[in-house]
Amino acid sequence: MTGRISGRRPRRPLSTLTVGLLALGAATAAALPAAAAAPDARPATVAAGDGWTVTRGAGGYAVSLRLGTRLPVRDDVPDLLADGLDLGPAAESADGRTLTATTTDPAVAQASTIAWQWSTGGSDTAAGPTSLTSAAAQLQAQRETLDTARAGGRPAPAKPGGTGATPADPTTVGTGEYGVADYDFGAQSIALADIGGIRGELEGRIYLPAGHGPHPLVVFLHGRHSACYNTTTLKGASGWPCPVGTTPILSYAGYDGAGEALAADGYTVVSISANAVNANDNQLSPDDGAVTRGQLVLDTLTMLKAANSGRQVTYHDAATGQDVTLDQALTAGRDTYPAGTLTARRLAGTMDFGSIGLMGHSRGGEGVVTAGTLNEALPQPWNIKSVFALAPIDFTRATLPDVITTTLLPYCDGDVSDQQGQHFYADSRDGTFADDVQRSDVWVMGTDHDFYNTSWTPPYPAASDDWSKTDDPVCGTSATALASGQNIRLTAAQQYQVGSAYIAGFFEATLGRQAAFQGLFDGSGQEPPSVSGYADVRTVAQQPQADRADLTTFKAASPLVTATGDMSATVCASKYGRTVPEPLPYCTNPGSTLTNQQVPYWTPANYAPNVPLNPMTHLTWTGTDGGLAVTVPPARRDVTRYDEMTLDMSPDESVAAGTDLTLTVADTAGRRWSAPVSTLNPWAVNRMPASTSTSLGKIVLQQVHVPTADLRKAGVDLRRLASVLLTPAAGPGGAYVSDLGFDRKALGVPHAQRRSTVNVASTSVEEGSAVSTDHVAVYLSQPSADPVSAYLTVLGSATAGALAPAMAQVTFPPGETCQAVAFPVTGDTLPGAAATTTYKVAVSDSGNAVLGDHDFGTVTVREDDGVIAPATAVPPVGDQGDVCAGHRTGGGHH
Repeated sequence: MTGRISGRRPRRPLSTLTVGLLALGAATAAALPAAAAAPDARPATVAAGDGWTVTRGAGGYAVSLRLGTRLPVRDDVPDLLADGLDLGPAAESADGRTLTATTTDPAVAQASTIAWQWSTGGSDTAAGPTSLTSAAAQLQAQRETLDTARAGGRPAPAKPGGTGATPADPTTVGTGEYGVADYDFGAQSIALADIGGIRGELEGRIYLPAGHGPHPLVVFLHGRHSACYNTTTLKGASGWPCPVGTTPILSYAGYDGAGEALAADGYTVVSISANAVNANDNQLSPDDGAVTRGQLVLDTLTMLKAANSGRQVTYHDAATGQDVTLDQALTAGRDTYPAGTLTARRLAGTMDFGSIGLMGHSRGGEGVVTAGTLNEALPQPWNIKSVFALAPIDFTRATLPDVITTTLLPYCDGDVSDQQGQHFYADSRDGTFADDVQRSDVWVMGTDHDFYNTSWTPPYPAASDDWSKTDDPVCGTSATALASGQNIRLTAAQQYQVGSAYIAGFFEATLGRQAAFQGLFDGSGQEPPSVSGYADVRTVAQQPQADRADLTTFKAASPLVTATGDMSATVCASKYGRTVPEPLPYCTNPGSTLTNQQVPYWTPANYAPNVPLNPMTHLTWTGTDGGLAVTVPPARRDVTRYDEMTLDMSPDESVAAGTDLTLTVADTAGRRWSAPVSTLNPWAVNRMPASTSTSLGKIVLQQVHVPTADLRKAGVDLRRLASVLLTPAAGPGGAYVSDLGFDRKALGVPHAQRRSTVNVASTSVEEGSAVSTDHVAVYLSQPSADPVSAYLTVLGSATAGALAPAMAQVTFPPGETCQAVAFPVTGDTLPGAAATTTYKVAVSDSGNAVLGDHDFGTVTVREDDGVIAPATAVPPVGDQGDVCAGHRTGGGHH
C-alpha cells in the first residue's frame, strides 16, 4: 500500500488477465477490527447443514466444516467439497476438528452438503497402539525391522530390463568403525521459520565414522507423522511439546539402515527431528511447512558447522527456560554410541561442508528440495551437491537447479497416492535451468509410503500400512490378495531394504563418486545384490546437458517431427478439467475416467492447480500405415561421442494391456537398424499393474535404451544419422512420447550458486460493489542476467467461468525485478460475516530462478458493506497505488 483515501476508490477496468479467489486459511484477519454494522441485516449465513456453514464474506464466501473426530495426521492435506465440487485445500484449526476455505464461486451459496477428502485421493485406516510404549521399546521395534531387512527377502520372478546387479551393495556395512548417538537441545530450542512464530526441537541422530575426518555430510529429514501419541490419541493434533501422558514419536530414528551403512563407509549422517513442524504446519504455515522444513535443514547445517569448528554450541530451550550446550544435548539424548559417550570435542573436524547431500521422506522430500532452493538465495550457499526425495509431496511445483536429484516413487503408495513428487524430476529437466546435473525418477513397484521408515512400520507403535485396501489383488496384503497371482507387494522388511540400499547408494555415488552405484540411478537398470532378487525397480533418467544431445523433447510442435498415414501426433499437457484455458490440448480426453492418482505426470498441484503440466506428444493410430518420423538436423547427425539413444514412452488409456511400435534409426545413406519397442523395454508399451483400485493402472513414462554400439553393428553411420521412426506394429493404439536424444551416462557437475528468487507480495484491497481489477506484485529478490519465468496462481474455486481461479505465466526480462499482475475482486452491496476475508496467492514452477521464502502471499479484502454483528469500524484500506514500489531493484524480501 502506498496511499490511503476515504470511501470507495475509482475502479480500474477489468483486464484480460481475469483471476478469481480461493483462500485457504481463516476467513477473518484477527489483527483488523470489524466493520460497522450495516443497515441491511440479511443473514450472513447463506447455507448450513450438520456441522457446516457457508457465510457471505468480502468478495466471496467462507466455508466451514466441523469434523466429528480430529483429522488424522498425514502427509496429505484435506480438500473441502461443496456438493461434490472440489474447493481445493482447506486450512485446519489448531485442534484438527474444523476445516475452512473461502471461494468466489456463488454455487456454494446453494450447497446442500459440505464434505472433505484427502487431496491426493488416498485414505487412512491407522489404528492406535494398545499401550503407552517407552522410548527403549520403540527403539527395539525399529531394530527388529532393521535386522529382518538385513536378513534378505524372498526371490521374485524374473523381470525384463536392467544390466544385472551391482558388484557391491551399498548397505553392506563396511569395515570402518562408527558410532550412533542422539542429541536433544530441547523441545523449543530453535525458532522455526514461516510457521506463526513458534519454536521447535533441535533434535536428531548422528551416525559418526571413527577416525580422522572430514567426512562427506548427509542430512536426513523425515515426513509428516504424528508428533506424539498415547492409547487414545494416535493421529490427532497433539500440539507441541507433547502433552503430559504422551510420548514423542521418534520418526528421525527410522533410517538406521542407510545411516549406519553410510557411516561405516566414512560419511557423517545426521537425521533430524521435525515433530514441532508436524504438529503445527497445516494450521500455521501458508505452504504446509515446506519453507519451515527447508530452513530447519539449513539451521541444522549451521549448528553442525559450529560443532565442527570446535566452538561451544548453546541453544536456549524455551520449554524449560534453560540454556543447553551440545555436550548436554548429547548426554540428554538416547545415547547408543558404542565407543563411549559422544562429546562435542569428538565432533570437531568430522564433517566436510564442501560435500553435502540431503534426503527427505514425504513432506521431508519437499522439505529438502525447499532447503535446496532456499540455499540458492543465500549470499554464500552451502555446498549441497545432491538431493534424494523419497515418496515426496510437491504442493507448489518447486524447481531445483544445480544439484544431482533423484526422486523415489512407491507404486503402492496409499498416502501420496498421486505420486505428485515426480514433478521434481519433470519440472526441472529439459533446460529449465542452465545447469549440468543428472536427474532421475526411480519407481519401486509393490512398496507403500510408510515402510521406508522403521518408526512408521509395525511393530513400532503408532504405525500401520498406508495402503488400506488389504484385499486389492495388486497391492493388498491379505491372504486373498497375496494369492491372487497379480500381487506385487513387498514385505515391510524388503521395502526397508530397498529404501536403505537406494538412499545409501545415492550418496555413495553422488558424494563419494563410487562408480559401482551410479548405475542404480542413471537409467542403466542396475540393482544392488540385496534387492535384485525380489524388487522391481524402474528408472527414468536425464543425463547432464553436457552429456546429451536432444533431438526433440516432444514438448512443442516441431517441423522436424511429422506424423503420416494412420498415425496422428498431438502435443498435449495437463489432465482434462482444468478451470483456466490451457495453451495446449489436454493429454487426457474429456470422457476420460482416469483419476489424478493414475496420471502422476498431470496431477494438479494443490497450490498451482492450473499451471500447465508436463507437455509431451500423444500418438494415436488406427492401423499400421505410416508412423512418426523425427528428422535429425545436420548439426546433430554425428552421435559418435554418445553411448546410447533414449526415448521415454507409455501406452495411453485406450490400451487395455499392451501395444507395440517398431523403432527405426536410419542414416543418410539409407542404412537402418530396427527393433520392436517391446524387445527393448516392454514396460514402455505395456500398461502398469491395474486392479479395480482407481489409484492403480498408472500411466508412467518408461525409458527405452538403444546402445549406439547396436546401431554401429547394423551398419548405421553414427556420423550421418538422418531420422528416427516409430511405426505401429498393430492398430489401433496410442502412446505418449517424450525426450528423444542421445547421451552418455554421467552425474554431471553440481554447483550450488546464488540465484534470483521469485516471490509474491501480500496486499489489501476494498471489496467494492461490482467486479473490478486490483493487482498483486510478483517480484525477484535480485535482477537476473537471464530471462526468468514463473506462474502466479490466485487460488480459486474449481468451476470454470468468468471468475475462475487465476493462472498466469509471469516473465521477467533480464534486469527486471517486478511485475504487477491483475486480478478481479467480486464486490457486492451486502454485509458479510467478517470484517475481512483473506485469499491465498502463490508462485510456482520457476525457470532460471528458484522460489523464495515468500512464494506465498495473501490478498485481504475489506468488507465495506458492514458486518451482521455489531462491531468496530475498519478504516478504508485506500488505493493500492504502485504495488511494485520497493521491489523493482531487488529491495524486497530475500
